[in-house]
Amino acid sequence: MAVLEVPELDAQVQGANAGIRHSNDEILRAQNEVASAEADHAALHVASRRLQQAAKARPGLIAQQELDDTLAKDRAAEAEVEASKSALSAAKQQLDVSKASQSQVEALSDYSRITAPFDGVITWRYADTGALVQAGTSNTNAQPVVRLAQINVLRLRIPVPESLAATVHDGELADVHVQATDEHFTGKVTRFTDALDRSTHTMQVEVDVPNEKLHLAPGMFADVVLQVQNHPDVLTVPVLAVNRDGNNSSVLVVNNDNRVELRQIRTGLEDAASVEVLSGLRDGDRVIVGNLSSFQPGQLVDPKLSSFASASGEAGGM
Repeated sequence: MAVLEVPELDAQVQGANAGIRHSNDEILRAQNEVASAEADHAALHVASRRLQQAAKARPGLIAQQELDDTLAKDRAAEAEVEASKSALSAAKQQLDVSKASQSQVEALSDYSRITAPFDGVITWRYADTGALVQAGTSNTNAQPVVRLAQINVLRLRIPVPESLAATVHDGELADVHVQATDEHFTGKVTRFTDALDRSTHTMQVEVDVPNEKLHLAPGMFADVVLQVQNHPDVLTVPVLAVNRDGNNSSVLVVNNDNRVELRQIRTGLEDAASVEVLSGLRDGDRVIVGNLSSFQPGQLVDPKLSSFASASGEAGGM
């Protein structure tokens, strides 16, 4: 979790804390004064009652002046108890005031803390110290303060062709080659849209790439190899041999009479150079590769083996 703080409020927070400590000390002192005053009052009150009882038992034994003095001291001690209790109450009220002040400063301090739900690196700052920043509300035009990037794990978005879309699953590994650093990283598929982009006929797939050593930076380009289904020993044709019309795919085949035939096919996995053919062709069929618009069904041709077929041993070509 990343936190931005405004240090100017630290002194106010410390002052509020000091006020609470002082108020607690004053309460402790007032409590001691109350206890002392109550003890003094108790002693003087007992002495006054004893003299009064003795004077009643034997009139004239104790001078009236002495009785009046002890009674005055008793009442003064009682008043001192009440005064010390009032001081204790005032100290407690001051503590409440100090706590309220602390709460106010802490509330202001909370506004000075911008907390992100993850650790990261500030990649852009939109406001300088002292600048007036618009309050963060539901208003979409509110200006951000900083831009924070989590770079210990980077998210790589790749478009997967529709022929491979159904083979992508969560948790599948991906080999990521970053061109800028010439390093290979192992990522993992974490999510995908499960729907195709109508304009590109690709599915957006996200791969999380660990970046513990921070060699990667957001915005770098990478080449990705997904570990999807592997179909060995299957019939394939070059990509340049396939003509696509919406969801339909076809090839031009040269029959035994050297005439061109239009053959509808069903395709499977596909890479940058070849396409898997699930139906519509047999091993040994000769297909035309490239420049398909120059040929028409029924046209007589003079077929020649192309480099596509000789290099890969796939279905023949021209």
